[in-house]
Amino acid sequence: MFRKIAYFTLALFAVFVIVGFLLPREVHVERRITIDRPPSTVFTLVNGFERFESWSPWAPLDPEAVYTYSGPASGVGAKLAWSGDPRLVGSGWQEIIESQPYTLVRMQLDFEQQGRAQSYFQLVGVGRGTELIWGFDTDLVEGQGVFGGLLARYFGLFFDRWIGSDYERGLASLKRLAESLPATDFGDLAVEVVDVPAGNMLYVAGNALDAAPDMASRLATAYAEIREAMADGDLSQAGPPMAITQRLANGRIELLAAIPVEGPAQELKGEVRAGRAPSGKAVRFVHRGPYEQMAPGYEKLAAYLAAHGLEEGDVSWEQYVSEPSDTPADEMVTHIYALIQASDTAAEPR
Repeated sequence: MFRKIAYFTLALFAVFVIVGFLLPREVHVERRITIDRPPSTVFTLVNGFERFESWSPWAPLDPEAVYTYSGPASGVGAKLAWSGDPRLVGSGWQEIIESQPYTLVRMQLDFEQQGRAQSYFQLVGVGRGTELIWGFDTDLVEGQGVFGGLLARYFGLFFDRWIGSDYERGLASLKRLAESLPATDFGDLAVEVVDVPAGNMLYVAGNALDAAPDMASRLATAYAEIREAMADGDLSQAGPPMAITQRLANGRIELLAAIPVEGPAQELKGEVRAGRAPSGKAVRFVHRGPYEQMAPGYEKLAAYLAAHGLEEGDVSWEQYVSEPSDTPADEMVTHIYALIQASDTAAEPR
């Protein structure tokens, strides 16, 4: 009787081993969702980890988990490490290893003792929206030893159910987040984050501008007054003319027509005043074409800031690189800035 039981047990074990080695050593899991936002918005949300906790399917499982960010804010090298309850989220890290704008983000994942894997986001434009595919690939056997790899092959049978349900929840949360953002597609807007150095300026503001019949007349008159003051004070121009818009503490919007200058001004007359030009961390894009066609660029910039989780400061400005008198309207170049650090960076009239 004992011999029969032993033979039967050995037979079962042999079947277990043979079947196990016939099971696939690699696992692929994939889920997809359609999001009513352009690929530029969706790509921004998955091309870094700064907003990961706001849509991650695992973050609610362990609110006490600690997340550590390193590397660049987005793109290749952006890295997120986490440490939490081993029964809930465990510990590990993920790092972006490939980033193709608006089409693909690929990540390396390390779950410490539980092995390594890769995941990816693939984006496909669908009308004005995006089909987002979230995939997962891992080698179950790598680094597990013979018996560990055999067991891992059996566990692999459940990966699609386990990971797939997490991915479905995560995609649903990501869809809600993306669709709460502006619908404007900013994919063709080349935005830079820059540090604008401090400098001196002469400017005309307030009633002196408000009294002019239209914006072009306001600025032309103001720049003429400023240049006259520069000549009187022997001041050199330090940059292109600017039109600065800033929100004041009382909620009022103030427009300044300004020209950067080398050195401080001494005595000024009329409506011209001296001050410090806006400085600090800002976003910048270049508009090419007539001034009256700038509005779409501003809409795209607002969508860009929202998708990146950046809050626009109280100051923005246009810098008129081209001279209107000798440049065709279609070739006009204007640099448009918006501060993204509101404190201590506004223009400082005095």
